[in-house]
Amino acid sequence: MNVLYVFADTEHEMNCSKWNCMTPAKAINKLEGHSASLIHVNEWVQGGENAQKLSSEADIIVVERNYFGDTLTAIQYWKVRGKSVMGIFDDGYQIMHPMNPSYRFWNYGEIRGKDKDGNERVVNMSPIPIEQFKWGLKILKGIQVPSVNLAKDWLTHTDTYFVHNFLDWDKYEGVEPMYPHVDGEVLIGWHGSLSHYSSFTESGVLDALRKIAKKYPQVKVLIGGDKRTFENLEVKNKVFQPYVPEEQFTSLIKSFDIGLAPLSGEYDKRRSWIKVLEYMALQVPWIATDYITYDELKKYGKITENGYSNWANALADMVENIADYKEKAKGKPFEFAKSQTSDINVRKVTLPLYQRIIDSQYPNILRE
Repeated sequence: MNVLYVFADTEHEMNCSKWNCMTPAKAINKLEGHSASLIHVNEWVQGGENAQKLSSEADIIVVERNYFGDTLTAIQYWKVRGKSVMGIFDDGYQIMHPMNPSYRFWNYGEIRGKDKDGNERVVNMSPIPIEQFKWGLKILKGIQVPSVNLAKDWLTHTDTYFVHNFLDWDKYEGVEPMYPHVDGEVLIGWHGSLSHYSSFTESGVLDALRKIAKKYPQVKVLIGGDKRTFENLEVKNKVFQPYVPEEQFTSLIKSFDIGLAPLSGEYDKRRSWIKVLEYMALQVPWIATDYITYDELKKYGKITENGYSNWANALADMVENIADYKEKAKGKPFEFAKSQTSDINVRKVTLPLYQRIIDSQYPNILRE
């Protein structure tokens, strides 16, 4: 099978495309008789020589996220030429929290930039992106999403398939911590995108961390990526870690004694399991909100209901028994993470799904 991934992230914000496109493509290219290529959506919609060649040779074209504007035209172009074109994405754009940096783009069509004189300029896309996104879903042959709830959300628009995000195991072997472990210190950490701000402010974890840091002087808290979260954390012994290059990310996470995975609201109930799975791959004990997101991983870490007291109790237990939790993290959690790699699962899950979609008919776009 020849797969073409049309990825949406830019180089300076590479995140979702890594899981949706780059990681499975790498695994597919290791398999005899199969191949995968990558092209950015902006190049693909322009329809140049490379885009034409890759699309013509593909058995299936997997388009990420940007179902608006010229992407819709490109999907239709290849659809009427007999190609199987499916979608892949990993967020609930239709229910974004207003604090999410992308909220006004998806819901109001706001695009911010600068004119030739360097002055800020705002233009509006019309119809708004979320409405165009819904049109796009109806012309795709199906979508792959890493959340049960996301799959349920869009059943009325197209055929939906729930498939987890999987790990590129090469990135998790032989990793040394970026921050050396200080004897007696317990480093509680989190690093991620700007879309998690409300996960912290509404889950109760920020107040719980304040209490824990005050009660246990050996605790230090590291927040990475989003400065807003760090600034709202009222803890003296804290450190902010700016974004790091991808090749350093696992080293940073390996530095944690306790990894956090707070969630809040309906948007977070549509996230993938990948953050906690990464903790497990790096043998980091973790605490997460008790959401459907992590249902399959509950037995491998600590799950808590949201709220200040619940988070404080969970954190206190792990801080006081950190040696036991670290030892546990080396066993079944680590072994399970090793089973959730792209190298294993593209053969078992991904390619069989693609073949099923290739062999199917396009859904009825008039469904309601």
